[in-house]
Amino acid sequence: MDKKTKGLLWGLFGLVILVMIMDKTADEPTDWSASYVHTDDRALATEIFYKGLQTVTSDIEHFKKSPFQIFQDSLQKSGTYFFLNNFVNLTDEESNALLEWADSGNTVFIASEGVPKLLLDTLDLEVTFHVSNSEIEYQPSFNLIEKLQKLPQFKTSKKAFEYLYFSEIDSATTKPLGLVKAKNAELDKANHTNYIQVDWGEGKFLLHLAPQIYTNYFMVDGTNSDYTARTLGYLNLNQPLFWDAYYKSGKERITNPLYYLLSNPYLKSAYYLIIFTSLLFVLFGGKRKQRPIPIIPAVRNRSYEFTQTIAGMYLDKKDHKAIAQKQIKSFLEHIRSAYHLSTHDIDSAFLKDLSSKTAKDYEDLKTLFQYIEHINTSEVVSEDELKTLDTKITTFNS
Repeated sequence: MDKKTKGLLWGLFGLVILVMIMDKTADEPTDWSASYVHTDDRALATEIFYKGLQTVTSDIEHFKKSPFQIFQDSLQKSGTYFFLNNFVNLTDEESNALLEWADSGNTVFIASEGVPKLLLDTLDLEVTFHVSNSEIEYQPSFNLIEKLQKLPQFKTSKKAFEYLYFSEIDSATTKPLGLVKAKNAELDKANHTNYIQVDWGEGKFLLHLAPQIYTNYFMVDGTNSDYTARTLGYLNLNQPLFWDAYYKSGKERITNPLYYLLSNPYLKSAYYLIIFTSLLFVLFGGKRKQRPIPIIPAVRNRSYEFTQTIAGMYLDKKDHKAIAQKQIKSFLEHIRSAYHLSTHDIDSAFLKDLSSKTAKDYEDLKTLFQYIEHINTSEVVSEDELKTLDTKITTFNS
């Protein structure tokens, strides 16, 4: 091989190395394409939400067929049909089938940027698109209406977008559940309804016009995830939940592998680079060498519980105090709901009542709540203290 050929090959090798370094060091742009697939970690996908959903109900069945096919096969079980996508384009036949199914005592949940026209007409609803009349971008904020579930403040999305709301409803059958408003209250003080419950026969429809609040980018903020979780409070999670996997924008529909390869700019560059280097190899008669086959590690199990997903974000910041406070808050809420005891005053009378209802030793309970008080009054919580708190609460719940 002459010097000219060697120089050309070394130059090509250097170019490949340079491209690889630039690719590794470049900031990866956020992919804002709509997905809503539960196994996808993109911004507008639902991986975090789905893991949280699995912690509150284990009876989830995936429907990969269209609703038309599902009802043709005859859906005998009662439960909740759960639709979540940027657009749920139900056909008239599917809408009628869902109306009949809800009428027999079931729940239909639809979180979508819009509602199929047949459902709007049948349920006496109108949807309006909120558009800014200035150059200012609006960031929708969300809250629930019922006093028991109302949050201290509106929860705001991280990405600005226009929003939809219900401009007309039938008050005889429809109950407003959630509000949306523009972040800049000085320019727009109106609170619009974007989450409703429509009673239909023996069942009901739950309609939410902001599917973005169930996506990864919204729920990555731990405070926003509280709002998302509370929207599920209107579902009967003791019944089966039928997760629609058919109307999903990120569903893989490509059948030609080459089309998928060329549609991705990174894969496309790699594809052409391989062709180019292969031609050079053949042209200059490079020697064939057996290269070692890389060992591909097994796919790591990423099935975390909802609370672990959120807590992990604080662990990265070493904010043990925030994690401990969330754990204590959840623990006290469990006591209030499970044992119907007020946790406003933690005194001897409270401990006696709790001991009586849980059959736990009074002294053990006293020690537990003394430790909780220690955590609450400490400005800094160490990792060991956090682990001790977790152990004590786990022991109580066992």
